[in-house]
Amino acid sequence: MAKNFLLQRVKYSNAQTFTTNLGIKIRSKIYKPLQVPLRMATDGNIILESIRMEDGRSIINVEKDLSYLHLEKGVPYIFASTHSFNEDINAALSILDRNAYLLLGSTDQVENNIQAHAVWTQGMVYVNRMDEHSRKESIKKMIRLLDAGTSVLIFPEGSYNNTENLLVGQLFNGPYTLAQITRCKVVPMASFREHGSPNIYITVGEPMDFSNVSKEEYKETLRDTLASMMFELWYHHAGHIKRSELTGDYRTRFMEERKSEYLKNPWTRDVWDEEIVEYYDVMHPTPEQVRRSLDSVTITKDNAGIMGPILVKRLEDHKYDFKQYMKDTWDK
Repeated sequence: MAKNFLLQRVKYSNAQTFTTNLGIKIRSKIYKPLQVPLRMATDGNIILESIRMEDGRSIINVEKDLSYLHLEKGVPYIFASTHSFNEDINAALSILDRNAYLLLGSTDQVENNIQAHAVWTQGMVYVNRMDEHSRKESIKKMIRLLDAGTSVLIFPEGSYNNTENLLVGQLFNGPYTLAQITRCKVVPMASFREHGSPNIYITVGEPMDFSNVSKEEYKETLRDTLASMMFELWYHHAGHIKRSELTGDYRTRFMEERKSEYLKNPWTRDVWDEEIVEYYDVMHPTPEQVRRSLDSVTITKDNAGIMGPILVKRLEDHKYDFKQYMKDTWDK
């Protein structure tokens, strides 16, 4: 039975009932003191940084707040953040200079993790990512918030970036849809924490106007911006390693590290179809997605020369399929 009885209603509420107008006003006043327990509950030192270019080199400065940005007071924004480790939600919420409702798509955590009460107090928009109606309703909820002058925080990669070599995964369209309808600007955010490090580094970029651009331009521009921010954080704070130093089955070791990040939260069931998602871009599918689409092809003597190498690569895909790895190795 779910532990969070008070949060059950968020699963079934619509755009008008998920929060009251009074609740929106109250959260806009109390977000600042709520950031204190958020920081205290975060297992890590949150370090806010600004990045600027000087003589062709990036310079990192530690900041106390977001005053270095051109964020207008009293104006709602769509904060769009990278997503790769357990504490990045707390870190993002704790450094914002205004209240922002978090778009949260983890049903098991809403139902069972007592910390979800803290997120609800700060402001939450729940979405069942496996349900089309819930996804559409979450957009309506965020439109209502933005129209009321309250910001929202979205992680447009959809889930943790579990890729081995991409700074940022493919982005879902939520920020773009909201920007088109509300004309609110998107503020990019990136956070980085090296595995085993006590420090969480986070940086925030200048607001971006996507209200009059194409969806393709939005995806390319926002993803490039987030990837550039991530690169700078990696460059300045990550331990550097040479490819020659990667020995043994390092890909499985990487999956073990990623699994440990998920298991920092309590789970009651196999949730990985919902928790580990990826955006499928019809125009720009990943190599793995292309190979996956060929699984139903029958091998004949005529196509064996072409399909043979693809099937060999698919065997490797299966071996290092992180979602399946979680299904096979997770134990509550």
